[in-house]
Amino acid sequence: MSDGPRRSLEISLERLETPCRIGVGDEERQVAQTLLVDVRLTPLVVSDHAADDLTATVDYGAVASLVVATAAERPYRLLERLSTEIADRLWAMAALAELHVTVRKPSPPVGWPAAAAAVQVTYRR
Repeated sequence: MSDGPRRSLEISLERLETPCRIGVGDEERQVAQTLLVDVRLTPLVVSDHAADDLTATVDYGAVASLVVATAAERPYRLLERLSTEIADRLWAMAALAELHVTVRKPSPPVGWPAAAAAVQVTYRR
């Protein structure tokens, strides 16, 4: 039998604003738009956080920097491609049990009023 409860830890970064040149049409990609990105990470190993040490966890500042750098790196046509690119890089950056990346594009040009278009990518071990 185990000595104590099994712990899991979820770290999230919500509604991170990042500029990105994204869109299916050429003219839509000419000017950067603000996207909103949510990231939820579950580390594979939960460290003893009594030490209060950043090196024992996932640095969400580094996560934010990776997301913004990926979005700014080049123009994208699809939210699907950008969200997968972000997820691939985060998955490689940290030992994770689970990862969710959601990218939202406010007021997408769909011909009807819409608050946002969104794509969520989920990875699990």
